[in-house]
Amino acid sequence: MKDFIKNLKWISKIGIRGAVFLGIMLTVFTVFIIVDTELLSKAVRDGMRDKGALITDEAETEFDRYLSTCVNAITISAHGVERMLDSGAETSEIAEFLTGQTENYVPLAATDFTGIYGCIKGEYVDGSGWVPDEGYDPVSRPWYIDAIEGNGDIQLVDPYMDQQTKKITFSICKMLSDGESVLSMDVTLQSAQASAESLSAKNGKAEIMIISNDGVIVVHSTQSRTLGNIFGKTEVLHSHSLQELTSEENGVFKVGFKGKQYYVYFRELYDDWYVITAVNIAGAVKQRGAIFATHIIMLVLLWGGMIGLFMNIGKKRAESSENYSQMYSISGIYTTMDLINLEDDTFEMIRCDGQEMRNSQEGMTVGAHRILRETLWACTSESSQNKVFNFIDFETLDERLSDSETISIEYLDNNNEWCRGRFTVVERKKNGRLKSVLWMIEPIDKEKREREHLEWLSETDRLTGIMNRGGGEEKIRQIIETGGIGMLAILDADHFKSINDTFGHQVGDAVIIAIANCMKKSFRDVDVVMRLGGDEFSVFLSDMRDKKVAEQALERFIENVRGISIPQITDRKIEVSIGAAFLDQQEIKDFESLYKKADSGVYESKKVVGSYITFVE
Repeated sequence: MKDFIKNLKWISKIGIRGAVFLGIMLTVFTVFIIVDTELLSKAVRDGMRDKGALITDEAETEFDRYLSTCVNAITISAHGVERMLDSGAETSEIAEFLTGQTENYVPLAATDFTGIYGCIKGEYVDGSGWVPDEGYDPVSRPWYIDAIEGNGDIQLVDPYMDQQTKKITFSICKMLSDGESVLSMDVTLQSAQASAESLSAKNGKAEIMIISNDGVIVVHSTQSRTLGNIFGKTEVLHSHSLQELTSEENGVFKVGFKGKQYYVYFRELYDDWYVITAVNIAGAVKQRGAIFATHIIMLVLLWGGMIGLFMNIGKKRAESSENYSQMYSISGIYTTMDLINLEDDTFEMIRCDGQEMRNSQEGMTVGAHRILRETLWACTSESSQNKVFNFIDFETLDERLSDSETISIEYLDNNNEWCRGRFTVVERKKNGRLKSVLWMIEPIDKEKREREHLEWLSETDRLTGIMNRGGGEEKIRQIIETGGIGMLAILDADHFKSINDTFGHQVGDAVIIAIANCMKKSFRDVDVVMRLGGDEFSVFLSDMRDKKVAEQALERFIENVRGISIPQITDRKIEVSIGAAFLDQQEIKDFESLYKKADSGVYESKKVVGSYITFVE
């Protein structure tokens, strides 16, 4: 008691100001411990949450590219079949086209792809050569029903376990524009399963999965859990629903399961399929406890000097938090990220994988446009430089980003590989003008060239290498629609069936290839040369007005055909019957009319022995 009274006397000697100051400092000390601990705990939670978001973004990118290849296959094939249907092609021709498409896509989809098939005008066709059992009814199959209900949109049919192969399989299907024909393909998801397992192993065994719109697991990083229901009693989300999951504004929420805490993320793919990632946050909880204990010890021992230090740390933390929020949604797909302050004309390199570009930016912070221009000048193909320099023009950037938060450009770098450059808004002024933006570069060479290759495959005849019917007709239609002129010639080989019957299909194919080579040799690059199917070919002579000149071109082709030498054929020459018609924009308004007119000339030329040309007036 005496000691307590003595302490009170000591306190009274310091005066009211001293006591108030001491009380304020003790209060500040206590509050600082609580606030700083909470801020660091929040940073740990946010860091764990953001790491999970990046894992999910990476999984979404991987699965989206995987599904895009399959969706592109159906979309491009459907476009080709629709054009064939419009031109009156037979089902056998469409089956041949689907066989070619199947062979084209097998190298791209590896073992996951089983072939393109469908129901055309009520008749089943299969590009892989599978013949169904008698009584097989395609219109009762789930792929046909889902496609019809999808009304022309790409549909992903619920997966199932193939009892023969023991692999998860699903179908991608699409109804054609006639409202009754459907194309479909089956995919086994082996590559997607391998990707999920690889991403999980790389990221601390995070649970990564794809689910369908009714909650069924299509792919799971733990393979034994596939084809279950993610909302079942044995899964992380057993107490939640798909509606609750998709209603989360930020695409992430926290759940408890078997005494553990998880952050769960989702991203939407095609046709209400989703990528879901569950990340165990036990490590973050332990880290938060360690932070609290460490702060108590450090702040008690270093009370006076550490206050100033923590104020400085708080400032740096706030700046880091601001920068991190600007890049929160950016995954690891970008090789270059630069923060550009348009108001101060400053340049800050955030990420740069390329050494040449890093050397160009090293040490430069002021004069953002000059830095960016010099960097891209050193790292961009000469053929793309003017396009890129116009795109990075800061004077027009405000106008181009007035109605959008991001704009992009595709260009070739100095290694002639395709890249995508992108400006994304970070901050705007009160008047709406730009204050700062992110400049990012993403490598897209594989994606770009794959897309171009798919387009080329869809337009090219597999046997001869010239354009197929669909690709050639599309180009001629474009010429007609834009008011162009020219002449269409249709030709086929005389007595071709007898060549096939006498010498075999291999020799018949050699004749077809030889005729196609003669067409390449005889006609110009601007002319549209195509194989219509079988032994029938066509050529559109662009800008051709003069009948005499056109006749000379066709006679030159006939001479080249007569010079064809096939070792197995010694007793006959190859002859062709040709029908030709000029495109007259006054009388002919569409491709079908022009084709019909030229085709009638083929019929007349067939009446003459040997190669012959009939011009239809």
